[in-house]
Amino acid sequence: MAENLIDLKRRINSVKNTQKITRAMKTVAAAKLRKNVKKLNRTEGFMRKIEYLLNRVGKKLDYKDFPLFKEKEEGKVVIVALSSDKGLCGAFNSHTIKEVEDYYKHLEEEKEEVLFITSGNKIYRNLNKKGFIIEKDYKSIMSDLKFSDSVQLSEYLQEIYLNRDIKRVEFVYTEFISSSKQETTVKQILPLKIENREDEMEELEIKYIFEPSSQEIFEYILPKYVNSLVYRILLGSIASEHAARMIAMDIATRNANDMIKSLTLTMNKLRQASITKELLEIITATEALKR
Repeated sequence: MAENLIDLKRRINSVKNTQKITRAMKTVAAAKLRKNVKKLNRTEGFMRKIEYLLNRVGKKLDYKDFPLFKEKEEGKVVIVALSSDKGLCGAFNSHTIKEVEDYYKHLEEEKEEVLFITSGNKIYRNLNKKGFIIEKDYKSIMSDLKFSDSVQLSEYLQEIYLNRDIKRVEFVYTEFISSSKQETTVKQILPLKIENREDEMEELEIKYIFEPSSQEIFEYILPKYVNSLVYRILLGSIASEHAARMIAMDIATRNANDMIKSLTLTMNKLRQASITKELLEIITATEALKR
């Protein structure tokens, strides 16, 4: 009985220590989430403005004249798969991995040849273990993302799309919608399709004079737009990771609390049973002495 009580006390202390860790991890994940959401929100205004400028400048241009807009009939499909570098974020990585595998099977059925590019240790290890050929892996950029890192990835994707037999480039990642909702999605970035933002902004009847030509301005802005688009996707994936980790650690903390209550109740029952047994032994001994 005494040994059982000692074991229960040790287990309760162990669960309490684990609870302290999960609570701290939740706090850290929440702070990182707020930081990344601020960055994500800042990119929204920039993206809206640059899309508006591209639409404005490109009014009299034919998008088909620009290589990044040209649709190809044949070629490989590039899948850029994003995950986290670390675990303890619930089903965040497993959902992304499942989406990548399901989409790969879909492309196989359509007789498409696939090229993988990864960012995030979890997705890289999983695909590598299952025998998928990975063209390039961007190690550890998801842990501490810088705009220059996203530019390197963006420029590489543009280079292979323009110079190699690539049909389209697509990202498979978890899109951030809110702190309580994230969705695994497939998003095509090349060939480009620019959303028309003119209806959302005040339209001024002004005749612009472009210097240099509108085509040169368009060509200059276009790569920057792709860089920003890739950066936004990476930020969304990272924000989703922190949100998933925050939720997972919150659930773990609450489960630890439930476990502590359950173990404490069991320990109290054992202690009460021990006291009752001792009282019965004393009463029995007293009665025996009286006789």
